[in-house]
Amino acid sequence: MGINVKKCPDCHSLNVIRIIYGMPEYELFQEAEAGKVKLGGCCIDESVPDYHCKGCGYEWNRQEAIDHAYDEITGITASIGGFFGSTYEVAVDFPSRNVTWRRQLGDSVAEEKKEITSEAMERFVEELKWLDFLNWKAKYVEPYVLDGTQWSIEIRREGRTLRKYGSNKFPEEWGDFCSLLETLTGREFR
Repeated sequence: MGINVKKCPDCHSLNVIRIIYGMPEYELFQEAEAGKVKLGGCCIDESVPDYHCKGCGYEWNRQEAIDHAYDEITGITASIGGFFGSTYEVAVDFPSRNVTWRRQLGDSVAEEKKEITSEAMERFVEELKWLDFLNWKAKYVEPYVLDGTQWSIEIRREGRTLRKYGSNKFPEEWGDFCSLLETLTGREFR
């Protein structure tokens, strides 16, 4: 699931049009009159909105849509392991800022829980944005390997849970994601 920047962050409507800036030509005036686009004028800076909700009138830019998508996350659970080695799991509860690290090897289980600061949580979310975490594909599978390493991520958001997983194949940012979890927990996650 990618971030849908064309979904209104205010009312969640998909009845959204782009805001076009600059001097419009005749065809663009016609599209604006038909309600297909909104004309934004000639003044452009970094803070101008890119989208207009026809339902509620709210206007936003791409970065606001991204920030809103990450603000909706209430928790993440990530796990990785293989048949013969340890299985690691990290669960992060965003509202309480509780982090649980768990390692299982056979019948042996080690677990550690801690609460992180609000600053650490903010840094964690900013790093997830940098990793483009919500835009990872739903599955990464190497079809010709039967054993090896499997991983899964559950992303709990307001109103829905997203799942991503892989078998012997990973998103490009996987190593950085593992390092991020290791920094957050102070424990191994590989």
